[in-house]
Amino acid sequence: MKQGCKIRLPFFVLPIFLILSCQKEEYYPKKTDISEKTKALDNLLEEKNEIEGMTQLGERLENPYSVQNMRTAWDSLSKKSKVTKNSEIITTHLYIRFKPKTAEELAELKNDSTIVLYDLPLDYEIISDGDFYHDPELPQSQPTYKYASIPKNKKTPTDIEFEVLEELFIPDEDSDTNEFKANSFASKETIDRLVDESLRLTNNLDELEKENPLASRRRWRPSGRVRVYDHITRSYAPVTGLKVRARRWFTTHRGFTNNSGNFKCGGRFRRKANYSIKWDRYEYSIRSGTFGQAILNGSKRRGNWNVNLGKSSSSIVNDKQQYYALIHQGALDYYYGSRFGLTSPPRNKFLRKQLKIAARPKSGQSSYVKARSIYLGADISLQAWGKTSDRVYGTIVHELAHAAHKRVDRKSYNSLVWGAYTGPCTSFNGCQNLGPTANGKRRLMETWATTVETVFVLNRYRNLYRLKSFDYNSDNFQFQRTAAENHYTSAGYDMIDNLNQRSIYGTDRPLDRVSGYNIKQLELGLRGAKTWQDWKNNIKARFNNPTEIHLDELFNNWQN
Repeated sequence: MKQGCKIRLPFFVLPIFLILSCQKEEYYPKKTDISEKTKALDNLLEEKNEIEGMTQLGERLENPYSVQNMRTAWDSLSKKSKVTKNSEIITTHLYIRFKPKTAEELAELKNDSTIVLYDLPLDYEIISDGDFYHDPELPQSQPTYKYASIPKNKKTPTDIEFEVLEELFIPDEDSDTNEFKANSFASKETIDRLVDESLRLTNNLDELEKENPLASRRRWRPSGRVRVYDHITRSYAPVTGLKVRARRWFTTHRGFTNNSGNFKCGGRFRRKANYSIKWDRYEYSIRSGTFGQAILNGSKRRGNWNVNLGKSSSSIVNDKQQYYALIHQGALDYYYGSRFGLTSPPRNKFLRKQLKIAARPKSGQSSYVKARSIYLGADISLQAWGKTSDRVYGTIVHELAHAAHKRVDRKSYNSLVWGAYTGPCTSFNGCQNLGPTANGKRRLMETWATTVETVFVLNRYRNLYRLKSFDYNSDNFQFQRTAAENHYTSAGYDMIDNLNQRSIYGTDRPLDRVSGYNIKQLELGLRGAKTWQDWKNNIKARFNNPTEIHLDELFNNWQN
């Protein structure tokens, strides 16, 4: 946590297991504190900007797939031509609005991956695209309504309130898992004509279709590519493991981007579809600022959706979708990648919720505070706006490393948090007036997270993108002077690499004659470590390394 980080919480929400840790804004130089009034004003402006970034809805559209409108369309069609059907027009799907009241109810609802949930109602026009939507009727502290189309006989969670907005008849759903069956209701041609007629009667045909009825005869598969501008590679890099959705009215087909950023959805349409990205995976969700699920609403189109996020003309991250993409990539690599054999951050499972990341468009102190999620807040508050792409990626990895540290050894981690942050920050001395014990505990926590951050970022750019000469954040934190930084140190990476920065940069840098450890060994050293010296002693006792005789020397570069 950088200078000026203050935590003000009432005493009754500060149990000993409060988890708090901050990503330092910059290691050098230190920045001057700003006044509390300025901070309050900044928070108000941030909230105002978030609300202004919300998607704006227009008028409700006449629903062509309602049972009543489909019956009307059939009557109209049968009067104009000779058509036959194999069964009656009855309800096949339900258009539902779920009303989760708590984070627990929302988590239960999202656990069913077969239900495609939308924050936006599916039968309204959009007059202004934003990067999130929260129903104006609801307070920010409550989850917004979730909209979905589900098969009529599908079971829904019994303890989550919902209402059926419309009974639907969807005869033309064409997915890879549920192939279009021409003879289920009528012939394929007849079904297409029925849908065309219902769209015409409800005034939902676009102008091209009105002029040329043959324009929508051929079916097509939604596909495309998603990339994000990276300041280190100086090019658009693929966004991998991203879930992309293509929706037309109440039918959605989904696909995931591969290592090249390409995706292909599991179904086909005859007409234009709305592409969108919901910035989440099962394990984590990215919020637009402090509330609201981050989304990207693409254009309504027929054909591939190829999108580049961020501008190559900018030297920093100042585009929200670019911001979300880089955060997603760091979280995806930590949760779903090999992560060098390290412990995963908290998993989404029974009695545990999906990890929430608040992507705040400001530069400040990022933090992981588990207690925030109890009150519908985000576990991680990320404030890496205005930094380069490697720093955004590194910052989310840093905060996830804190979250994973707790899973390595909960008891030791809670002891570290209390001694390094909770105790000092709730005392009269304040967060930055630390005694020897707090200094050592904070150094252990932040050095470990900084080590993980460095290893992940180096792997991304040196190995994935083959930039062998790339160094992160001033030579992987090793250029910083010993006296300039007492918490976010290079000690962890010093134990891995074979560079002695004092011999290169001068005597005011750490003396490092340790090398050859791997990051998994350093993580195993965290078990039972409640102090800076505990970590060193555990590593020395548990692993054989010819340079371990210099561990005391390395750790003593930084004093309490």
